[in-house]
Amino acid sequence: MTRRFRFSVESSAAAVTAVAALVLSCSSASSNGSQNNGGGTGGSATTSNGGSGPGVGGESPSSGTSGTTSAQAGASNAVAGGASGGSANVGGSVSGSSGGSPGSGGSGVGSGGSAVGDPVVWPNDMSHANSDDWLAANHDRITQLRPKVLVVDLENTTNAAKLITDHIKALKIASTPHGFKDPSAQPALVYELVSVVHATKGSTIDYKSWNTTSFADSMKLKDPANPTGPNLTLCEAFEKGVINEVWCMAGSDPKCGETQEAKQVYDATGKKVAGKFVSASNGDNITNLGCKVTARITDFNSKRGTGCHQHAMGHAWERYMDAGAVPTLAKQAKRFLNWDMDKRYSAPFSSFYQACSTNSSQTTDCMVWASDVHVKSGATASKQFDIADISQGCGNAHYYPNTTGNYSYDAKTPDPEVSCACENYGLHNGTNGLDLTNKYTNAMTDKLYPQLDDDCGGHGTAYLYQNFPGPGTKAQSDDGSPMHNWWIYLFY
Repeated sequence: MTRRFRFSVESSAAAVTAVAALVLSCSSASSNGSQNNGGGTGGSATTSNGGSGPGVGGESPSSGTSGTTSAQAGASNAVAGGASGGSANVGGSVSGSSGGSPGSGGSGVGSGGSAVGDPVVWPNDMSHANSDDWLAANHDRITQLRPKVLVVDLENTTNAAKLITDHIKALKIASTPHGFKDPSAQPALVYELVSVVHATKGSTIDYKSWNTTSFADSMKLKDPANPTGPNLTLCEAFEKGVINEVWCMAGSDPKCGETQEAKQVYDATGKKVAGKFVSASNGDNITNLGCKVTARITDFNSKRGTGCHQHAMGHAWERYMDAGAVPTLAKQAKRFLNWDMDKRYSAPFSSFYQACSTNSSQTTDCMVWASDVHVKSGATASKQFDIADISQGCGNAHYYPNTTGNYSYDAKTPDPEVSCACENYGLHNGTNGLDLTNKYTNAMTDKLYPQLDDDCGGHGTAYLYQNFPGPGTKAQSDDGSPMHNWWIYLFY
């Protein structure tokens, strides 16, 4: 999620590098390893609301508290292997073109026409830092994100290299628009590993200690414009675009919350509000780091499958709905995530998080289905509801299209077949301008994604993500305004 430079594609050099921009890098590996702590409850975006993890088939427990115990950097800055197109740096020193993505170029391929429609990969030589003005200005041109990720390993994980490769591959698959039915589709999100740095942990995670000069000397990240200068602190690395995200690797408590994000705020027109940041975390509040761009730290549970990483990301999208940081995304996504039930159905809640137990336990009787579109409150619902037709939404991290309760996707039964608008969201290609609906069951997603890990409902989140509006989307909001590639908003 970022922006900063204005990009001119009028130069012939840009046209040359465009060819490289369309060569989509592919990381290799199989699925495995991830994390997850407390599920989001739709609470305040300006406070952290992570917490303990679930039970049956849910997320692994995690304290998710921000403490003061020093998490000073450990010994060496190890490398878990290069990721697609970008080399990880032994010893931690990051070299390259302004932290940009090798081979991405910065301009698109075209036939000499207007720069407005030329495709481009981000980061690139023109823009590489989160919250860059260039990112918003060129949002619809971006065909693929290749964000730079730093892994902070809290437990000196022996198989870190394989786990990281597995997670990168899983997120590539999950972010491929309609990949379950379009074999030519390309991933919207391809993470590139910068390096792995080891850190110790006390009774809590002290994120502020990661933003110190002592930790900088362990990370050994350099400003590409000043390679002989001092090592960059965590915020400086974000601000220079050397990294775009941090994955916090641990398999036991204390662990990072599912998502930590200090999010740059934008107004309703998509314009950045200078100097204003809010917590969009489903874990710990890291706004006190004081980074001048969006800072993202995601839990990477080394003892859980890649599906848990996808699940954690799902809570990030939910927090964006609450935080008010990117109103343009909220306008597009609330109906998909079933995050507007109070307005759409006059329900006594905005999402099922407020109607069903989210205390980390699995329930399958919060709601009952009277038909494939008609859902009513069940025995354990805390609020009464009767929604005659819910089919124009899709789902969210805990409540998939055919949900019967918290984490019900992990139950083999009940698995009701329902109708939802996931695959045609925003296309308004049905009767009376509604979206066409398709049938959904959890068993269906198991058949669609045999190559993916299903821990924490990974098959279901892959289905949700593959139906997000992506590059070149034709989807429209209910007021007729165009939707945009949702993945770009991660780095706004």
